Amino acid sequence: MIHQAYQYMGKPWLAGCSSNPAYGVDCSGLVMQSLYAGGISPTPTSSIGHAHPGNEWNSRNLWADKHLKRVPYSERQRGDLVFYYQPGTHTIWHVAIYLGHNRVIESWPPRVMVQPIVNSQRNVIAGIKRPFI
Repeated sequence: MIHQAYQYMGKPWLAGCSSNPAYGVDCSGLVMQSLYAGGISPTPTSSIGHAHPGNEWNSRNLWADKHLKRVPYSERQRGDLVFYYQPGTHTIWHVAIYLGHNRVIESWPPRVMVQPIVNSQRNVIAGIKRPFI
């Protein structure tokens, strides 16, 4: 899964995009493509549906997915999904893949990059979910 995410490094952030590494992705598109590569299909979320207007925020659908186990922040490990609230709300607005050592790989304007798990733009963590149990 993480190997697939790294295939997108430096590629552009594109809203509503979940395609191959030649083009770019948004945050949930990166996570969905990485999960597919790891053998997980995060239904009902899909890369095809992701492209349709109104489905750009599939991070919310991934957060609601009962197949992904919620784990305490203190027990996060490499390969977990990190979900973020929009500041001032309890609305999920971003998802990233935890790499360990308080770093994530994520798609955020302008590109896919590795960042600290908490930074000035994404600092309200909603929770951690574990796709591989």
